[in-house]
Parts: sequence; C-alpha cells; structure tokens
Amino acid sequence: MKRYARWASIASIAAVISMMGCSSTDESSGNSPINGVAGTGGLGGAPAGAGGTSAGAGGTIAGGVGGMAAGAAGAVASGGVGGMGVTGGMGAGATGGSAGVGGAGAMGGDGGDPMGGMGGSMSASMCEPTTSVDEDGPFTPTHIEDGGETGSSWVFYPEELGKNGMLHPVFNWGPGAGTAPSNYVDHLNRLASHGFVVISQPSSGNGGPEIAALDWMIAQNDVDGSPFYQKLDITKVGAGGHSLGSLTTMAMADDERLNLYVLVCGGCMSGNGGCGAADIHGPTVILGGDTDIGTPNYEADYAEITSPVVFVTKAETGHVPCARNNLAPWVAFMRWQWCGEEEWKPKFFDGGEYCANPWECKSKGF
Repeated sequence: MKRYARWASIASIAAVISMMGCSSTDESSGNSPINGVAGTGGLGGAPAGAGGTSAGAGGTIAGGVGGMAAGAAGAVASGGVGGMGVTGGMGAGATGGSAGVGGAGAMGGDGGDPMGGMGGSMSASMCEPTTSVDEDGPFTPTHIEDGGETGSSWVFYPEELGKNGMLHPVFNWGPGAGTAPSNYVDHLNRLASHGFVVISQPSSGNGGPEIAALDWMIAQNDVDGSPFYQKLDITKVGAGGHSLGSLTTMAMADDERLNLYVLVCGGCMSGNGGCGAADIHGPTVILGGDTDIGTPNYEADYAEITSPVVFVTKAETGHVPCARNNLAPWVAFMRWQWCGEEEWKPKFFDGGEYCANPWECKSKGF
C-alpha cells in the first residue's frame, strides 16, 4: 500500500521531529495547565422520557437527513455539574436537579443519507449534551494501559459506557516522536469525558501498528464479556496525532474505515506534501501554532486534501504545547462531526471563536 512506500521518507524525518521538543514533559500530565485534581460534582438529574428510537423506512442509526428518530418531547431539567479542578483545587459540585417529565418520542422520517452529506456533521446527536468544550464533558474518564493487539496500547474511555444508549465513536491517537500515551493523559481523558473511546500507542510513522490497534479496538464491539461489547459506534472511526503522530495519521489516511482526521503541528516536512494528505477522505481539522516549525508545512497538505477541512492556528503556540493549546477546537470539531451538534460549527468560520484572536482560520469544502 502507498503508506508503506512513504515510510522511508517519514522515518528519515522522525529524528528531526524528536529534536523539536516532542519528548518534553511539558505535554505530560504533570505540567499541563489543564491538569489538577478534578472537583467532585453532584450529578445532574436524569433525562426526561426517552425519545423515539425507530427510524423510518431506509433510516439508519447514523441518521442522515431524515434518518434518525426524533428525541424526547418531554422537558429535561438537569442538576449542576461538579467543578473541574483546573489548577489543582478541589471544586465542589452543585446539587443534582430532578428529571423532567418524559414525553412521547417521535418517529423518524424516511431514510436519508447515513453520512449526513459532505461537509456537514454525520448524524443527529447521539452524545450526552455539554455546554462547554473548555472543560471535561459529562462522562467520567478512565483508561487501561494493556490494550491493543500486543497489550501495549492505552485505551481511554468513559466509565459510563453506553449511558442512555450512546454508542461511542473510536479514535486512534498518535503521540509525537519520543513520547507515549502517558504524555497525553490530560488530552485523551478530555476526549473520553466527552464520550469518545481513544486507543493510543507510540507512533510508528507508517500506520501499520495503528491500523492493527484499530482492528483490535473495533473487534471488541463483538467480544462478549468485553467492557466495550455492543458499546462502540463502528461507523465513526477516526485518527489523529501530534507531530510524528500527524504524519502517521496521513500515512494511514487511506484506511476506508476512517471518516474523521485531526492533524496537530506536524505537516509533511518536505513542505511540498506527498505524505498522504491526498488520501484523506473525511472531515479534517488541522491545528497549528504560529511559532511551530511544522505548521507552515501544512500549507501543502491543506492544498492536497479534497475533503472538507478547517485549518486553525493559535497565537503564541510552539511545537510542544500545540495539542494542549488547541484542545478546545479539537473537542469542538469532534462533537460537531460525530455528535451532530451544529452549535460548534460557527466557531470555525468567519466571526467565530476559532477565527478570532488568539486563533486564525481558513477552510474549504464546508
């Protein structure tokens, strides 16, 4: 496959990437500004009556236009959510509220496009709601350190797998050169808190081990006795990475299961593309930094991508803190695309949060 033909060139620049500071402990949980002791919060009230779950003729669970059944008609009252200890302080949670009275669910319309149309979000929301991507979401994150085909992958996931019937999208994360999943615990816990299941291992550069890891992760959906049994949404599979992890993501981009990509401060080092961005075939967010040495190289990758793509660059951001500094748009993009939450979409276009100081942006295909 094409990704293996690229391995020699990618491997030759891995040493250069590692000298950029990817092995710095600044990306570890110990020094991240989003680290700290999480406050314990009161749980919110239970949701109102369940919505209808029957799709119309031809409808699918992915629920394109007219596909997914409508949500509950009843009002929902929720309690306060506990504070996140972003600077190490313990936040006290508010008292949970009571649930609203359930209404009758509406039936879905006639079947629509299961992918929701090019450039739009893929489905009606199947995620637990949140009002912020700047803090942990509605799930409690946890992880294991002995997952994957060889037992060397870390898997980050919500403790409350399958809550309210949610099926969880699957995402592979590639760390920067010289780093490991342990350097991105804060980041991947954040994703898990928003309902995503993340598998991660040191980046290979060629995508082979990462594809094997995704094979294992997706297979868990059919393993009776696995905590992930029938809890994964295997129609929503994505990949992303930082630095060498970004290059690895491009090297494996032609995997037909992938339908979302996150590229963080790691453009093709030639500056002329050719690392696999042309094989990307799903909505993509490129996250860069104005002082990052790799971000300018994304220009050629951006030009090669034919799927909808947004390119967000944050001020006063270098190579090492790039993923941490861009965590909010990273989560917002995933919720927009995989949860079908259109409220995050305007943030990525003119006048939106990620197109205004300290960010700047451009996009195509949406």
